[in-house]
Amino acid sequence: MKIVILSGGSGNDSLIKGLNRLLKYDDNVDIDVIVNAYDNGKSTGVCRAVTDTLGVSDIRKNHYRMYEAIYGDKANLNLVEFYGNRYDFDDGKEEEQICTLLKKWEMPEYEPYVQRFFQNPKAKDYKYKDFSVSNIVYAQMYKEIGYEKTNKHFCDRMGIKDFVVLNSFDNLFIKAQTESGHIIDDEGVTVFWNNPDDKIVKTIYDVKTHVGLNPRAIELVKNADLLVISTGTFWSSIQPTIEYLDFYKYINASNAKKIWVINNEEDGDSYGVLSTDFVRLMEQTGLNLGDFSILVNSDARESLRQKDEKHNFIEKSMGNMKGKHDGDKYAKALLQIFFDLEDANAYDKILLDFDDTIWSRDDTPLQKSISLENMTIVNDDLADRAVIISGNSFDSIKEKLSKNFGKDLEKLQVDIWADANSTLFKGNRAVDFIEDFAIDEKAKSLIEEIVEQFDLPLQTIGKKVVNYKIKPLSNLERKLLVEIFKLKNIDSIKASITGRTTVDILNLKNDKEVVLKHCGLDNKKTLFIGDELDCGNDVNIAKKCSKIVSVANVKETNVILKLIVGS
Repeated sequence: MKIVILSGGSGNDSLIKGLNRLLKYDDNVDIDVIVNAYDNGKSTGVCRAVTDTLGVSDIRKNHYRMYEAIYGDKANLNLVEFYGNRYDFDDGKEEEQICTLLKKWEMPEYEPYVQRFFQNPKAKDYKYKDFSVSNIVYAQMYKEIGYEKTNKHFCDRMGIKDFVVLNSFDNLFIKAQTESGHIIDDEGVTVFWNNPDDKIVKTIYDVKTHVGLNPRAIELVKNADLLVISTGTFWSSIQPTIEYLDFYKYINASNAKKIWVINNEEDGDSYGVLSTDFVRLMEQTGLNLGDFSILVNSDARESLRQKDEKHNFIEKSMGNMKGKHDGDKYAKALLQIFFDLEDANAYDKILLDFDDTIWSRDDTPLQKSISLENMTIVNDDLADRAVIISGNSFDSIKEKLSKNFGKDLEKLQVDIWADANSTLFKGNRAVDFIEDFAIDEKAKSLIEEIVEQFDLPLQTIGKKVVNYKIKPLSNLERKLLVEIFKLKNIDSIKASITGRTTVDILNLKNDKEVVLKHCGLDNKKTLFIGDELDCGNDVNIAKKCSKIVSVANVKETNVILKLIVGS
């Protein structure tokens, strides 16, 4: 899954942390952030003036936020101070004091960059108060080795993916025009405009050097599965990225699921602007909002919860702590929209396959951990509405679960249909059976004759035999055996290749769809989660359920379950 976020420096702070917590097991997820580097305020503005480069602030913030999200309490204190602390340096002693800090942080390799920074002709024109050391190092490295090499260097140093991508390498400054025609000639002033009586209506681009759009940014948008325009300062972070050099055209052409998230609180650049006003302003850039879900926070300021009937507004509770979203709720809301999922109480029943959906066949510690967490969520949070429907034998399921749910599964609350979907178990007790799934005596005799003839390993499932499992077999043996059963033309059974080494023989009537009808759920609102929805044992039941989610592994199931229960 490829997630691409367009934002500023701190606009996706909570989101990055929330996504990392929610997707902690899933190494098949790529998260990339596209930003512009037109920030010209405070220490970033000084660094731009001294080195004649783009602004470092939003890039540095994103690097640090991702590092924090991944490493948490294990973060290296030297890196935390390098990125997070700000200092007032004494006039004329800046270089000496910064190099002392770099020695303390065991980063002497950056001292030459600091020395060369202060050798720049304009360096002595400024005072270095409330300054981030990392801004100075980044800016000088940008000047000497370029943006991409610098960014990769620091990502490698922090042990994180090189995930922050510039929309363009053009060195430019943005200005803003207000309703009265007034020109705000500095981005640093724009973000503190705070004038609802003369609102900003237009961005003006003062281009110093022209390179064009970044091909890497274009490629990310083109290949994204989920594209998020996250919260951020509209006229400095969001709008210029989308508008500049018609970047919106690539967003419009993308086949990604697209979500735009409205801020919680008013920013200084757009004080007094309603959420519906933002929609109008965004469409003026050329962006096609008809492709977007527009996500508003029910905990946000009322002015930023306004909706119209022309667009797909979705409102969810995502918290509001000093303007920031609750990261977990924010990430959950986005992925619920992506997967088109509702909360658990929206479904009458949630039906789940077992093997490689809830529980992995792989026995590694990580897979065991994920499997157990999946089963715990199902048992603790969904027991009143979840049903596991498995073609597996109950004994094999019991063997996997007994260590954590009791020898006789006395801690197990969720219902399990097992023994080739035929028998309903509550804890350790069989309480229901579908008679039509039993294999008749004539078929049993023919099957056992073939098994004996070829001296095959045989396992029978159920007191009334509902399933013959012939395993372990090689792939060639499985293919030949299935063909033999076809030639015997036993019209009441079906033989099929399943799992990794098995041929399963079932009654022709045995189908998970029958379980759905047997339980009276065929006309209910049901969600089915499984790993064989296209060509396996789950095909027919999936067609009958209100909503289906196809998962490739137990890691994906873990995310889906957390989205449903809200954990």
